Amino acid sequence: MDSQLTSVVVSFMTGVVTGALVTYWRHWLARQRETEDRKFQKAQERERVRRDHYARALEYRKTRASLRGCDLSGQDLTGLYLAKADLQGASLSKADLSNTTLEEANLIGANLQEADLRRANLQKAALGDANLQAAVLQSARLNGASLSGANLQGADLSWAELKGGNLQWASLQKAVLAGANLKGANLRDANLEQADLVDGNLAEADLAEARMHLANLRQANLKEANLTGTTLRSANLEGANLKEANLEGAQLRGARLDDKTLMPRGWEDAVASKP
Repeated sequence: MDSQLTSVVVSFMTGVVTGALVTYWRHWLARQRETEDRKFQKAQERERVRRDHYARALEYRKTRASLRGCDLSGQDLTGLYLAKADLQGASLSKADLSNTTLEEANLIGANLQEADLRRANLQKAALGDANLQAAVLQSARLNGASLSGANLQGADLSWAELKGGNLQWASLQKAVLAGANLKGANLRDANLEQADLVDGNLAEADLAEARMHLANLRQANLKEANLTGTTLRSANLEGANLKEANLEGAQLRGARLDDKTLMPRGWEDAVASKP
C-alpha cells in the first residue's frame, strides 16, 4: 500500500514539474521571439532613418535641411555640396567625403573617424572637438577652419591647406602633415608628438607650449614662428628654417640639428635646454 501511494505521489509530482517546465519553456520562447522581433524592428527603423538621413544629405543643395545629428556613417557623399550645412554631432565615420564642399559647415563634435576627406573644401568650417582620428585629409582645404580641441591622432593631412586655421588644444599625435601649409595657424597647446611635418610650412604659426616631442620637422619652415615654451625634445630639425622664431623657454634637449638648420640669433641663450 505504501509503495503504491509513493508511486502515485511520485507520478503526480513528476507531472506537476514537467507541466511547470513546459509552461516556463513556452513563456521563455515567447519572450525570446518578442525580443528578436523588437531587435528586428529597431534595426529596420535605424536603417530607415539612415536612408532618410542619406536622402536629406543628397538633397541638401535644394532643401538646405538641417543634418544635425544625422547618421551618415559609411555613406558615399563624394562631391556633394554641403556648404554651411549643420552637421553638428553627426556621425560620418568611414564616410567618403572626398571632393565634397563643406565650406563654413558646422561639424562641431561630429564623428569623422577614418572618413575620406581627400581634396574636400572645409575652408572656415567649424570642427571644434570633432573626432578626425585616422581620417584622410590629403590636399584638403582647411584655410581659416576651427579645429580647436579636435582629435586628429594618426590623421593624414599631407599637403593640406590650413593657413590661419585654429588648432589650439588639438591632438595631432602621429599625424602626417608633410608638405602641409600651416602658415599663421594657431597651434597653442597642441599635441604634435611624433607628428610628421617634413617640408611643412609653419611660418608665423603660434606653437607656444605645444608638445612636439619626437616630431619630424626636417626642412620645415618655422620662420617667425612662436615657439615659446614649446617642447621639441628629440625632434628632427635637420634643414629646418627657424630664423626669427621665438624660442624663449623652448626645450630642445636631444633635438637633431645639422649645418643646414637655420636658427634665430641668440637662440642658445633663450632656450630652456640645448640640443
